[in-house]
Amino acid sequence: MSGKAARQFVQWTAEGGVATLVVDRPPLNALSYQTKEEIAACLEEVAADSAVRCLIVFGAGARAFSVGSDIKEFPEVTARRLGRQRAAHEHAVYNRLDRFPVPTIAAIEGHCLGGGLELALACDLRVAGETSRLGLPEVTLGVFPAGGGTERLPRLIGEAHARELIYTGEPVDAREAWRIGLVNRVAPAGQALRVAQELGRTIASRPALTLRTVKAVMDRGLAMDLLEAEQIAIEAIGELFQSEAVQEGVAAFLEKRAPNF
Repeated sequence: MSGKAARQFVQWTAEGGVATLVVDRPPLNALSYQTKEEIAACLEEVAADSAVRCLIVFGAGARAFSVGSDIKEFPEVTARRLGRQRAAHEHAVYNRLDRFPVPTIAAIEGHCLGGGLELALACDLRVAGETSRLGLPEVTLGVFPAGGGTERLPRLIGEAHARELIYTGEPVDAREAWRIGLVNRVAPAGQALRVAQELGRTIASRPALTLRTVKAVMDRGLAMDLLEAEQIAIEAIGELFQSEAVQEGVAAFLEKRAPNF
C-alpha cells in the first residue's frame, strides 16, 4: 500500500507491516509549512492502515535527513507576528508522530538539524548513518528549538547534555550521538534506511495488539508519576492476557515452534 494523494514533498509506502514515510524536498529536505502539512496527512493515512506495525521516517538523498525549518519563511513569520502560531503548528505535527499508535524509527543520513532533529526526536527510535551530524542550531539565529526540542531532548539524553547542545547550537557526529543516547544505532554511511528497515521488520514480526498496547502504556506512563504509570501497566497487561496474541505466543513457546502472529 502507498500514499496515493497528490503531494509534492512527502509520500509513504508499506510492505510486510513496515511503512516508510519519505520526505523528499531537495536539496536538504527543509521543513516548510507545506511539507509539515504533508507529513501530517501521511501520518493519518498510515495510522488508518491496520496492517502497519512499525513506521520509519526517512529524508531522501544522502545529504540530509532534514536541516529543519525553511528559513525563507521566517521573514513573513516575523513581519506578521506568527511565531506563536508557527510553533503551535510544529508541535501539533510532531506530537502526532510522538503519539503514533505503533513504534516509529527515524532513519538519519547526513544533516539532521533544528526542526529535522525535532522530527527525529518525535520518533521512538533513531538510526543514524556514521557520517551524520545532529544538532539544534536555532540559537545562532536568535531563536530556540520550539518544536519540542526543549521538552523531548532533555527527557531523552538528560538535562546537562541537552542544555549544552541547545545553548551552543553545535552539532555532534553519529558516534557522539550514540554515546549520549541520542541515537540507538549507528549504521555504515548510506545504510541507515536499510538498518532501520531491518529493525522495523523485527518489530513488525511481533503481535500487532501487543505493540500498540505497549506503545500506549509507555507513552502514557512517561507523562505520569511512577505509581500512576504502574496502574496503567497493570490494567493493560490484565486485558492483554485475555488476547489471542498471548494465547498464541504461550502455545508456541510450550510447543517449541515459531508463533503465528
